[in-house]
Amino acid sequence: MVSLLYLFCFGTSLHIYGLEVYGNTYASYLDKLTTLSNKILHILQKKGRCCNDCFYLKYNTLPPHQLFNYQVLILVHQVVYSPHLLPSIFWNYSTLSTSIHSYKTRHSKLYLSQVNSRFGGRLLKCKGSQLGNRLPIDLIDITSFESFKEELKYFLICDQL
Repeated sequence: MVSLLYLFCFGTSLHIYGLEVYGNTYASYLDKLTTLSNKILHILQKKGRCCNDCFYLKYNTLPPHQLFNYQVLILVHQVVYSPHLLPSIFWNYSTLSTSIHSYKTRHSKLYLSQVNSRFGGRLLKCKGSQLGNRLPIDLIDITSFESFKEELKYFLICDQL
């Protein structure tokens, strides 16, 4: 129990800080961090080989590359469903395509901005919309923030974005 407390006090906050800064990089650049996270979880559980998803489920956390996606998708959810809780600079970061077009569209996905380079596709505006559009419809339609966070975490552990 104490080891779990140490993990969440020090490890998770440092992980999130580092991923906010470097998380939008190529997945291969995060391989060492992912391996280290897996080793830490193996040591804490004192078990031999097992699927890493089991460890992440038990400790209610995510692998590093998914932790970044989780943070971005939480921001997208807040922008779409409760923008009044965010600073005004974020209000236009994600918009539904139904609010852009005056006609009916087949789905209510997030509007993808036009970008001119591969670096533009890594902007938070574009990355958030891309990740949001990959989510299943039943997950996108959850308006409760707490329910969305819980379901999103489970989805990201079980499925890769």
